[in-house]
Amino acid sequence: MEKMCKYLKINQQYIYRSLMLILGIIISAFGMTLLIKSDLGQSTISGISNNIGIITNMKTGTVLSVINYVCFIGQIILLRHDFKLIQIVQLIVTSVFGYIVNLFLYDIGIIANLQLSNYGLKCIVLFLGIILMAYGVSLMIIANLTSMPFEGLCNVIALKLHRQFGTIRRYVDIFFVILSLGIIIIFKIPNTTVREGTIIYTLVFGPLTNVFMKSINGLKVKIEKNCINQN
Repeated sequence: MEKMCKYLKINQQYIYRSLMLILGIIISAFGMTLLIKSDLGQSTISGISNNIGIITNMKTGTVLSVINYVCFIGQIILLRHDFKLIQIVQLIVTSVFGYIVNLFLYDIGIIANLQLSNYGLKCIVLFLGIILMAYGVSLMIIANLTSMPFEGLCNVIALKLHRQFGTIRRYVDIFFVILSLGIIIIFKIPNTTVREGTIIYTLVFGPLTNVFMKSINGLKVKIEKNCINQN
């Protein structure tokens, strides 16, 4: 009986964390879509994905997946023997994420055809997108099952340098903004990805994840305690 109760507790926690991961993927993908649709500049990773997409004639979500595959390889290099094979699940997660982003951007009519002309409304959509992205990413990290390779790489760097994830993420975002501007200048493509919204995103996203992660982690602990007490 005791072993069965322990098994049920583990299963309950696993199901709860799996739901957090799935919800995090959907929320962050939708947030990224809103950020793109705000037309005030994109997130650092979606911006560079969009620019590379213009050059290569690929969809934004597809390029996004490729970038995440590269980040996955980066984790392997940094962790070496500490890399766990279970993290291969990241490749599945990033493929699903890229597919959902493409779904929102190109296939769901009401969102794909969304065009905003009012600057104030654009700002609202921009901030909503940033908040949803930060919350979704925080959910995936706290679920602690796997994460997007991009966030996973930032997390590994943070652990190696003994810094907060949000802080490292902000530095990486700044690097991606510079890289994105370089692509725009070198290939002479229209600058629709690096605007005031990109600067706001770069400054706000990291601190927001720090706040959300603390809040979500506290709620997660309470729920898991309740599950244990009920059993």
